[in-house]
This record gives sequence, C-alpha cells and structure tokens, in this order.
Amino acid sequence: MRAESGFDCRQFLRRFHFYREQAMMCMQMNFKYMQAALCVLLASVFAASAEEPEPPAAAQVLSLADAVNLALENNLDIRRSENSVGLLKTKDKYSWNSVSPSINLNGSFADNFEADTTSFSLSGSLGISLSPNLYASIRGARLNYEQGLISYEQTVRTVELNVRKAFYGLLYEQENIALQKRSLATSEAQYRQNQEKFRRGQIPELDVMTSRVSYEQKKPAVEAAETAFLNDLASFKQIIGMDQQTDVSLSGSLDDVLNVRKIELPPADKPAPNVQLAEKSVEIAQNGLLSSRFGSYAPSLSLGYQYGKTYGNSMSADYDWATVNSLSVGVQIPLDGWLPWSAGAVSVASAKTNVADAQLQLENAMETTAVQTESCMRKITQAISQVDSLRSTVELAERTYSMTETAYNYGKTDLMSLLNASDSVLSASVSLKQQAYTLVSAILDLESLLGVPFGTIGIPQAEAERAE
Repeated sequence: MRAESGFDCRQFLRRFHFYREQAMMCMQMNFKYMQAALCVLLASVFAASAEEPEPPAAAQVLSLADAVNLALENNLDIRRSENSVGLLKTKDKYSWNSVSPSINLNGSFADNFEADTTSFSLSGSLGISLSPNLYASIRGARLNYEQGLISYEQTVRTVELNVRKAFYGLLYEQENIALQKRSLATSEAQYRQNQEKFRRGQIPELDVMTSRVSYEQKKPAVEAAETAFLNDLASFKQIIGMDQQTDVSLSGSLDDVLNVRKIELPPADKPAPNVQLAEKSVEIAQNGLLSSRFGSYAPSLSLGYQYGKTYGNSMSADYDWATVNSLSVGVQIPLDGWLPWSAGAVSVASAKTNVADAQLQLENAMETTAVQTESCMRKITQAISQVDSLRSTVELAERTYSMTETAYNYGKTDLMSLLNASDSVLSASVSLKQQAYTLVSAILDLESLLGVPFGTIGIPQAEAERAE
C-alpha cells in the first residue's frame, strides 16, 4: 500500500529488517573476533611466561676447608675404607669364637617292617675344642684391625692431599686465566690504538697488522686455559662428591703461599704413616710365627658331652627306654713338627722368613722416609728462593713494559719491543703463580709424608721475622 505522498511502507519495513539483520551479524562477527583476539593475547602471555628462563642460581662459594669437609663426607674411597675397617672390627670383637661350644640336637625315628620293630631317639651334644694357637688367633685379629685403622687414616690423608692439591691447582688455573685475559685485553687495546694512529697517519699499516696478529694469537691460549680449568673442576667435583651441575666459585688465593718464608718440622709424636704400617707388619709376622709354632708343637684339647633317650620295641620285648649319657675328653699331641722335613717344620721356617723380611721392610721404610723428608725440604727451600727471584722478575717486567709503552706512544721505539715487553710481563706472572703452586705442593707432600696436620709446616713471613 503506497501513501499519497509516495512513501512505500512495505519497502521501508523490508529494508529495516535487512539492515537490522546485517547489524546483528556484524555484532556477532565482531564479538567472535574479540574472543579470538583475547585468546591469542592470553596464549602469547602464557607462552612468554613459560619460555622466560629462570634466573641462574647463585654460585656456591667453596673454600679449602669446605672442600676438605665435603670430601671426607662423600668420597667413595673413604667410604669403602670405612666398610673394610668395620669388618675388621667385627672380626676382632668376636675373635674368641673358636672356643664357643658347639651345641647339636638330634632326633630320629625308624620302623623296620620285616622285623616289626620301631624306635625313636632324641639326643643332644655339647663340644668344646681348644686349639693351641687360640691366643695367636685373637691377637692376630687385633693386629689386623689396628693395621686397618692405619690404612684408613692413610686413605683419608691421601684424599685430603689430593683435594688440597686440586684446589690450589684450580686457583693457579684461575689466576692464569685472569693473566691471559689481561694480556689479551692489553693486546686488543694496543690493536685499537694502532688503528687510530694509522688513521691519523702516525704509524704504518704493518704495525696495525702485527698488533692484530698478536691479538688474535692470544685468543686460543685463553680458550685452552678455560677448557683445562673446566676439565679439572669436573674432576675436583668428583673427588669431593659434588654434583657436576652445581656452579662453584672458589674462595682463596695463591698469594698466601707466596708469603711463606721458611719451614720448620714439628716434633715427631709418632712415626710416619709408612713406618707405622711397616711396624705393624712386623708384629703381624711375629704373631704368625707364634701361631705356626703353637700349631706344630703344642697339644690341642677337645671336650664333648652327649645325652639322649631312645624309645623302641621289638617282637621279643616290650617298649623300653634306653639312655645315652657320656663325656669324652681328647688330647692330640703333634709329633710331626719335630721332624725337620715335616709340613709343620716348614711352616715354622716360612714364618721365620716372613719375620725377617718384615724387619727389612721396616728398615727400608724408615730410611726411605728420612731420604724423602730431606728431599722435600730441599725442594721447598729452592721453591721459596725461586719465588723471591720471580717476584723481582715480575716487578722488573712490569716496570719495563710501562716505560716501553710510554716510549712507543712518543714514537721512541717500535711495536715489536712493546709486544715483547707485554709478553715478558705475562710470562713472569705465570711463572710466579706456577712456582707458588709448586711450593704448596711440596709442602703438602712433606706434611703427608710425616703424617702431621696439613697447614702446619709453612711459616709466613711475619712469623718468620718475629722468630728471627
């Protein structure tokens, strides 16, 4: 129906519904787009939070005392030695068990169908055997346990020695890396400076190329030093029983070692560990000789007692009980040991030879310890003297490099002289640190040889001056 003014209501309504539907569809589509955009935004936020790396854990600061304590708690060699000592202690505690009486209880039942007899018996027995070498057996268990304790102490000291040497070795490698990096930084700075001088026309291009080659050649040395340090650090963690993934920062310096001025041996409260083992071996050999003599010449005694009841019947007798109640004593006297060709006599002769050999080993251990002590002392004295010389060499090299650098900046000397002076500083510094490690290693070897507490032989400079 159209109005007179020309307005069509139906067409207006159709268009109204059409535009309303279009508007609703746009709103729905926009809402879906907003949901999708929100999901993408949340996913990106969660992904970023998931991919964000955790902050690295702080490195565990490890001093020499901490490293030694960890090794004493976690080292596998020490734990195995503890197990061995525990077994020897158990054997020593029950070494008398050879005289423990043996007790038996026996029971039997028999039925003879042909003879029409039955029997039942129950008996018990008690037996004791006294061997002639009982005393030697008990004493031998005690001596073996004491020898095991000495071996355990040696194992602990060996592990501690290795830990201390490895710790000081890592300190040397750390300082060596620092020196190598400092030399590398100096070469890089010299190379950059020469580039600037070449641009200003002050030096030829050859000097720039030479300084660049010197800079590039020092990079592999730094990388090799860092690789060696990481490898030795992994071995060090294995010794002290630390997880390989744990980041470690060593606390200490070789400068303390450089302050050692003299050595002084403490009073010997007991023999060196090697001598103690040799002495214990002599005692064990002597006890073995005593055991062989007892076994070859002394009589052995055995004592037994048995009591039992037997109950049975037969065709010609009624049921009856039979009793067994007996005591037996036996003595065995060996006579073969008195014959020089018998096994007992040969055993005694072999035990005598073992005693003589153990005594010779004891003399050799005492002499070897004395020789090694003098050798270590001479090595330490020489190392202290070389430390003084190398310290002066480092001071001279640093002074020479400073003067050469000044002269080069003013054009009074060439680049090779400056590079040689820089290399001299690096070489002297590395030699000084290496000599410090040699000195502390020699001191540790001497302390381990004598069995004295570690860190008690070297006297610092201040204490040495007061003593003088």
